[in-house]
Amino acid sequence: MRVRRGRRSDVAAARALLPAADPRRERFDRRTFASLAGDVYVAEDAGGTIVGIVSVAYLRSVREGRLAAVLDAARAAADSAALLDRLIAFAETRARRRGCRRLAAWIEPGDVALRTALESRGYGQGPVLAAELGGAG
Repeated sequence: MRVRRGRRSDVAAARALLPAADPRRERFDRRTFASLAGDVYVAEDAGGTIVGIVSVAYLRSVREGRLAAVLDAARAAADSAALLDRLIAFAETRARRRGCRRLAAWIEPGDVALRTALESRGYGQGPVLAAELGGAG
């Protein structure tokens, strides 16, 4: 298993791992893969097939006085718990290297695999509150 930076040419294969990936977002997703404001990495098996994706978004935080990190997506083919755990650990390492003190995570309500993987690594309720804004798309 190899984890490498995602390229624009990986967008279709990576999006296939994500639930409800909207095909109309192709241009947006390609720009996200190329952006320096975040890290998008893919996991490849020995044959070069993409079997996982992890994405961390960074924002300049006035409160933190440094970058803040958000785990935007983490998904493994067939919800492989071992690969998902490895991808989360990889995201944590990348965030630390950028000077982040914590990693918050976006979790879709039905994403049991990601929630379980994060909780097994010590993630829990914290100081981040979120609300669905609707109509932004």
